[in-house]
Amino acid sequence: MSVEILTAVRSAALGNARDVFVYLPPSYEPAAGPYPVVVAHDGQHLFAARGLTPSWRLDETLDRLIGEGRIPPLVVVAPANAGTDRGAEYSHILPYPRDPRTRPRGELYESFLVGELLPLARSRYAITDDPGLTAVMGSSMGGLVSYHLAFRRPDVFGLAAILSPFLAAVDPVTFDETPVHATFAHRGPSRIWLDIGGREGLIMVRPVRELAEALIAIGYAPDAELRYRHDPEAIHHEDAWAERVESALLHLFGAGGASELLAAPTGAFAVGEVIDAAPLARRSDGCVYSALAAEVEGRPGERFESAGHALLRARSSGPATVVASLDGTVVRGEVDVVAAGSEAVLDVTILVPEDDGDDPAEAVYFSGLIAERRAPGVYRGVWRLPRGVGLNGTVSRGWRIDGLDGEGRLVRSPLRVDRDQTVEVRIASWTVPGGDDPHHS
Repeated sequence: MSVEILTAVRSAALGNARDVFVYLPPSYEPAAGPYPVVVAHDGQHLFAARGLTPSWRLDETLDRLIGEGRIPPLVVVAPANAGTDRGAEYSHILPYPRDPRTRPRGELYESFLVGELLPLARSRYAITDDPGLTAVMGSSMGGLVSYHLAFRRPDVFGLAAILSPFLAAVDPVTFDETPVHATFAHRGPSRIWLDIGGREGLIMVRPVRELAEALIAIGYAPDAELRYRHDPEAIHHEDAWAERVESALLHLFGAGGASELLAAPTGAFAVGEVIDAAPLARRSDGCVYSALAAEVEGRPGERFESAGHALLRARSSGPATVVASLDGTVVRGEVDVVAAGSEAVLDVTILVPEDDGDDPAEAVYFSGLIAERRAPGVYRGVWRLPRGVGLNGTVSRGWRIDGLDGEGRLVRSPLRVDRDQTVEVRIASWTVPGGDDPHHS
């Protein structure tokens, strides 16, 4: 394996330059090409060997999967993001919600990838121009732009891995939602991986699950052409994408195989809430996913109604069982349906060092939610949130300025807002963000 860096690759379409990271498999020989290729975003955060931390450790995962013969040798072409212009470049439809003054530059970024970067990469490396062996992959805003690229240019990107996509902007005060993705009435790429974590805060499960239903409605076969993963415990972080990218790669490039069910959903849900009842499954090659094609039912039956593919809507309160079956295997999960409204109150107090960054002009965030200063060293937020939303429980004062405990570890108090809760979090110190990212200009 090697990860090369093409430095300061200039884009005429965008009018800027960035480094491009290129992963070459251990057996790479130009004469053995052309190789399948993955175009992946946020290149400076993908590889353990080169770039910045945290990372997906994608090079380690690829070395292992290729070495074990579970996917063919392939090349990854990964342009670094453009820093403060990242959101604009990854937006096709609306301005980046965190900087609404910017204009969407997604079409220009698309021109850079298709008209400039891929031709450059093909002139240097033995990679394919077959869309059936060309994937686009990214997470968060990178997941959003991957979705748009794959459906706008299926003639280039025939495969797509869309991890934790930013599909709807949620106002952190009013919680109003604004969709930021297009709806396509036609099929795009031939195969899609789509996933989400259950504790990603304002990047919620529901819009991603709704996208999965929309893709099935336009003809994607669940668990064959479209494979979906909902990890209820996963947060919005590179560590989570590092764990799930193996299954994404296996879906796009693996040989397939028979599947077995591992577990059915458990937990507490409110009357009227739609339960993502897709059971956890594993394919024989190791691909772990949530089985949309499974047959699911709630027992007692009068307590539930079907709400889509492996979706159940709770109709009445009480203990219940979710039963899922697929290819002769059956799993059960115990759930508790509570008679409660669609919202729950979360009351969080954050205690920070009075002499370390307690600036009244600065905001403190709990899982992206704004907490107000109540006294020196004390911030508090009280929010009425959609019941069932999952939060990672991190505290920050800005991008990569995260709260640490007394032992210097990142503070995380992950929780699911399935009831009214009161939480106190104590911060001992803050991370110090590194210098300027050297991989873009």
